[in-house]
Amino acid sequence: MMEWLEGLGVEMERSDMSFSVSTQSKGGGGGCEWGNGNGISSLLAQKTNILKPSFWRMVCEILKFKNDALTYLEDHEHNPDLDRKETLGQFIQSHGYSLSFQEAYLIPVCTGMWSCSSQDVLSLSAFLVLSFCRNHGLVQLFRHSQLPTVKPRSQSYVNKVKGELESIGCRIKTSCQVKSISSIDGAAGYRVLEKDGSEETYDSVILGVHAPNALKVLGIEATHHERRILGACQYVHRDIYLHCDQNLMPRNTSAWSAWNFLGTTSRGFSVTYWLNQIQVNSLLFVCVVWY
Repeated sequence: MMEWLEGLGVEMERSDMSFSVSTQSKGGGGGCEWGNGNGISSLLAQKTNILKPSFWRMVCEILKFKNDALTYLEDHEHNPDLDRKETLGQFIQSHGYSLSFQEAYLIPVCTGMWSCSSQDVLSLSAFLVLSFCRNHGLVQLFRHSQLPTVKPRSQSYVNKVKGELESIGCRIKTSCQVKSISSIDGAAGYRVLEKDGSEETYDSVILGVHAPNALKVLGIEATHHERRILGACQYVHRDIYLHCDQNLMPRNTSAWSAWNFLGTTSRGFSVTYWLNQIQVNSLLFVCVVWY
């Protein structure tokens, strides 16, 4: 993808991936609040944490987590015969991590990344989660990732892709809702039926949609393997809000980060993305709410 965008001359920049956790209610009833966006000042944004043994145990376990995760991945990557079915919950239990480490670090990080509940996180593959954490710099406190993103935003590369395709004779159609895709009897290729009743034929078709939508479009044409693979993909609905309400951010502004977990792992919580930190020069947030 990066080589493709670079070949098109699309400008890129680094996007901040810092993270914060706030399990303290707005009423002030205890909890824990910290971040990793600005070093020690973010880590100790909640000054009372300095005197909490549970907080410092969590910090020590984050340092331990890096070594445990890297050792686990190295063992499994160099020994393909090792079982990779161990869940994240089993990994946590076997390595003796505390509840504060789970609720104020690992589970919030994972729920923010995968948009799922704490129960679902613990049932994920430990190998998958730990690989992701390693590759995105999530196994340490302060060296968070800065992932590449398109600098002038999506319209810039869309226009360049469009121009590149049209320069080699491609015809681009947009706003054409596809109703079904079917094979052509006695011939190679596929027939694409649009919702307005018009038809197009193509040698090959690539579906760039979510799994349930792909199955709906394929209909009875879907093969056994397509139904098995696409049908295994599960989705959940979440409420998403674009806002500028600072009440959905950590109470201490020192903890503010690109990704901000607010709530508890056992009840309702939200993850707020600070767009000003990620890519937009305005005090704007996007909040994803779980109940």
